[in-house]
Amino acid sequence: MNAVIKITGVQGFMQPDAETIELMTEGVYCRTEDGYQVYYTESEITGLQGTTTSVFISPDGITVERRGMLNSKMVFRQGEQSRFLYETRFGAATMGVDTRRIDASFDDFGGELRIDYVVNMEHTVASRNTLTMSVKLRS
Repeated sequence: MNAVIKITGVQGFMQPDAETIELMTEGVYCRTEDGYQVYYTESEITGLQGTTTSVFISPDGITVERRGMLNSKMVFRQGEQSRFLYETRFGAATMGVDTRRIDASFDDFGGELRIDYVVNMEHTVASRNTLTMSVKLRS
C-alpha cells in the first residue's frame, strides 16, 4: 500500500560536527510473512539517486537493502555485530555495523523505528549513527 515515509539519519551521532539528513518520500508499505517491508526510491537529497531501498522489519531485527547506484545489505540486531559489502560505482569495501539499540513498533497502518549503531571499517570505528523512520499509510 502507498505510504508516506519520513527518514532522519544522523552520522557522527553525539559529535559536534554530526551531519543530519532528513527525507520525506512516498513509498510502499506492506505486511510480509515475518513482519513488514518498506520500499522507496532514493533521491538527490540522499546522494543515492537511482537506488531503491527496502527495509525489512521483523522480530529478529531490521535489514536495510539498497540496489542501484549503491548496493549493500545491512543487518541490524540489537547487541550484535555484522559485516556487509558496500558496493559503489567507484569500488567495493567490506564494512561492519555494531547495533547498539533498536526501537521498532509497527502494525498494519504504519509505525516507527530508531536504530543506534556504529559503522566500522577494518575494525576501526568510522562513525556512530542513528536512523529514524516513520511510516504512515496514505488514505
